Amino acid sequence: MFKQKNDNLVIKLPYGFRDIFPVESQERRIIQDLIRESFREWGYGEVKTPVVEFTKNISAGVGDKWSNKLINFLDIDGSLISLRTDMTIPIARLAGMRIKKDQLPVRFCYFANSFRQSVLQAGVKRVYCQGGLELIGAKNFMGDVEILTILNTVLRKLSFKDYKIGLGHIKLIDGLCQWLKLNGKQAKFIKENLVQKNFVNIENLLIEIDRGKCKKFMSIIKPHKNINDVEAKISDIGIENIKQGIKYLKKVYDILDGLGFGKNILIDLSILREFDYYTALLFEVYSGGTTDMIGSGGRYDGLIKKFGSNIPATGFALDLDLLHKSMDNSIFKPYLESNKVLLYGPNIDNVEFIKLAKRLQAAGVNVELLFDKNNEAEKLAKEKNCNYICKINKNLKNLAVKNLESGKKDIKKVKEFIDEIGKK
Repeated sequence: MFKQKNDNLVIKLPYGFRDIFPVESQERRIIQDLIRESFREWGYGEVKTPVVEFTKNISAGVGDKWSNKLINFLDIDGSLISLRTDMTIPIARLAGMRIKKDQLPVRFCYFANSFRQSVLQAGVKRVYCQGGLELIGAKNFMGDVEILTILNTVLRKLSFKDYKIGLGHIKLIDGLCQWLKLNGKQAKFIKENLVQKNFVNIENLLIEIDRGKCKKFMSIIKPHKNINDVEAKISDIGIENIKQGIKYLKKVYDILDGLGFGKNILIDLSILREFDYYTALLFEVYSGGTTDMIGSGGRYDGLIKKFGSNIPATGFALDLDLLHKSMDNSIFKPYLESNKVLLYGPNIDNVEFIKLAKRLQAAGVNVELLFDKNNEAEKLAKEKNCNYICKINKNLKNLAVKNLESGKKDIKKVKEFIDEIGKK
């Protein structure tokens, strides 16, 4: 009935996706393990949620312009479903459905891929590998302090020295728009351009409204190293949202500074996120290793209510791809320094050959086997980051060993070689 076509397969991936080879995969696993260790130390348990959710749920709190960023499907029953765009919304859904108030607070962490539609353009990705945490049920500002403390701890554990965390607050932006006497359309324009960091558009609009206030506004929203500088600039603005917002930021900033994180903290009132669910504190994370934002987070006290219980929450996510890209490769060396051997020996007993490999592995040595004669064995071993290449003789007692780091060659008995490099 169906005629099989002989069309060639498409030898490429859909745009925005990529393959990951073993070396990078191993390094990313090291990053995840280091982060996971910090999360566990603070009592965060790892959760898994489905990669797809109902589109109506995924759309909750993501903003009007996010509909074109969803990757949608029709389920078998006709329901519209979407790949998750981040992990905060699925975890909010989980908390609203499954967590009772007498269980609060709960601490969740995750490592997962999220998916976002993007323009058809080289280099633009559609899959985001994220690691993050959510503190569910902590209404006090100390909840924000806790997650920022963990964030700083993680970045230092990953050997970031020049990172910066910019702190902002929704109420400060709302208060500044109120002070500027903007109407709804103008305030929306300002916020949309803050998300895009398009300060030229903002300045052009505000100059037409009030040149004096425009200059002050642009000065206020610049990043500041010291919160006292921001306080001084807004001290004569009697808007309640501004007073509350800066008071909140100051409490958080002062504790972080007391913990020794002050040099890595900026006050940046231009921070605004595309997601609409944030209600108070906002923050973004930057590193000298990349111009892109490597992480972000904030407080979202109204999101879980959409799924049931009215529970406050705060959290952050780190982009593991960008973390990996911006890290110093030397951090991976201690975790990768195990001996690795390329073992080969043509025309020998295959059962004994495998047994020898298992003896080496039992001694803590990683082994790759080469089952046939190969004139390129040494080149292959170097490409596989092996420390040694070993050719075994037919009686399986002696090894022709070459140390690929020193270039030294030697004939060793199997037991002698195992004793020498095992468990190093």
